[in-house]
Amino acid sequence: MLMKNKKADERVLSIYLFLIYIIVCIGIVSGVVLFFGSGLDVRVAEAGVLSDKVIGCLTEQGKLNENVLKDDFDLLKSCNFNFKDNSEAYKEDEQYGVRVELYNFDSCIKEGEPKVINCSNEVKRIESGREDYLEFCGLSGDKIPKCDIKEAYLLSNRTRVFMRVTSSVGKVNKNI
Repeated sequence: MLMKNKKADERVLSIYLFLIYIIVCIGIVSGVVLFFGSGLDVRVAEAGVLSDKVIGCLTEQGKLNENVLKDDFDLLKSCNFNFKDNSEAYKEDEQYGVRVELYNFDSCIKEGEPKVINCSNEVKRIESGREDYLEFCGLSGDKIPKCDIKEAYLLSNRTRVFMRVTSSVGKVNKNI
């Protein structure tokens, strides 16, 4: 038996060819959008990692390192941090800021919705790096530093301490 009508074969192949054209077009369009689209801002995540590192440096197994309460405590030296950015864009300017607030736990009250912890009896405050970046926390925008706030409950010489760590990362892209 001979097949005299071969048009059906060409129609089936043209459907696959059309699907391949669609896939290639989608790939080209998505590649152009990804290349020329806005960049990914990781400064909030970077500030979160910095907060975690500060908490890890100042604590040991849920207890506050007692050196933190001394008057001559230096966060950068004790934790071996370097807040200067060595890239050409920032020319060794500091691009990070950290504020550590230590409060007597008994002076802290949870208020409002969502629960905000307000404390009155500050034991110690430590600020390092770009302290002016910390003033931008809570604001939004592309050309301002990004912040992260982490809190921890700790023990210190049989007393309870509430620690609030605020970290900020500048690294503002000047091309935006």
